[in-house]
Amino acid sequence: MTIILDMGGVLMNHNMPECIARFTDILGKENMKTILGLASNGEGTAGSLMEQYERGDISTDAFIDGIMQYAVRPTTREEIIAAWNAMHGGIPAERLDLIRTWKDKGHRLFLLSNNNELHWEHILSQYDMSMFEYCFASHLMHMSKPDPRIYEFVDNQLRAWNCEPPFHFVDDILINRTTAEQFGWHTYETIYDLSI
Repeated sequence: MTIILDMGGVLMNHNMPECIARFTDILGKENMKTILGLASNGEGTAGSLMEQYERGDISTDAFIDGIMQYAVRPTTREEIIAAWNAMHGGIPAERLDLIRTWKDKGHRLFLLSNNNELHWEHILSQYDMSMFEYCFASHLMHMSKPDPRIYEFVDNQLRAWNCEPPFHFVDDILINRTTAEQFGWHTYETIYDLSI
C-alpha cells in the first residue's frame, strides 16, 4: 500500500493560533494579513510573502527581511524564526508509533508538504526520515499546494517507481484533499482515519 502524508499538521501538533498571534504582535494585524499573508489554515494567500516563500521564489533571508521591513516594533531574526516554528509544536509519540507500524507492515511511505528552509531545520530535527522513501517538497517544484500540478507530478512519479495504487493521502486541509481526489487518491483528514 502507498501512503502519502502531509509533513505539517497531520504529523505534528498544529498550533496556528500561537503562530498567528506571534506574527500579529510583530507585524500588526493588517500587515500580518496583507504582507505576510498567513491564513488560519497555515497556507499563504495569493501574492503574499508567505506564498512566495512556500513556492521557493524567495530565500529565507528575503522572507525574514521582508517581515522585519514591515514590523511594527523592533524584532530580531531569532524572534521571527521562533514565531514560524510555533506553527508546528512537535510530533506526538503515538503518531510516530503508528507510522512505524505501517512501515513494519511493508507499506510504502512518502511525505508531501509546503516545507521550506525554516521548516526543514525545525522538522528534520524531530523526524526519523528513514521511515519515508521520499519527501516531495512543493517549494522545490516552485508551486504551492493545492496546485494540481503537484499532485499530477507526485502521481506520475509514484507510478514510475512502481508504487501500487490505490494511493492514500492524509492531509488536514480540505482543499488539498479535494485536489488529490481529482487524481483518484483516497484522502483522509488524520492518520487515525486510515485503518490498515
